[in-house]
Amino acid sequence: MTTQTQTETLRQARARRAAEREGQTRPSGQWIRTDARLAIYLRDEFRCVYCGRSLHGARKDEVTLDHVHPYSEGGENEASNLVTACRHCNCSRGARRLSEYADNHTRAAVRRQTRRSIARYRDLARSILGEESYEATCPVWQV
Repeated sequence: MTTQTQTETLRQARARRAAEREGQTRPSGQWIRTDARLAIYLRDEFRCVYCGRSLHGARKDEVTLDHVHPYSEGGENEASNLVTACRHCNCSRGARRLSEYADNHTRAAVRRQTRRSIARYRDLARSILGEESYEATCPVWQV
């Protein structure tokens, strides 16, 4: 990691801790809005981007979101940094960089998925969840 990258990572970590102290972050387990989470699952077709396993009908705890750029290294909770992963792949990757975990084919698949906007899937997710006017009630937590 270059000095500039390390400095930026430290700056992001400090900002994150300051936001936590000021109460601007979500409680543990609620780091992403439900409609955004579902929209990402829909974008990725309920399929693990690492192993390709279909997660349709999987237990709730088997379907996870994984940070492409690890959160521990300053990765954000933006849709462009999140992919659907099965619990096994998410846990086996841990905080390793994508280049350390995945082959070229898998990295290309991850890039394809994260380039796709979730905008069209958010409306569907809100309809499924019955949250047509969610932004009007909670504009702070937009992804």
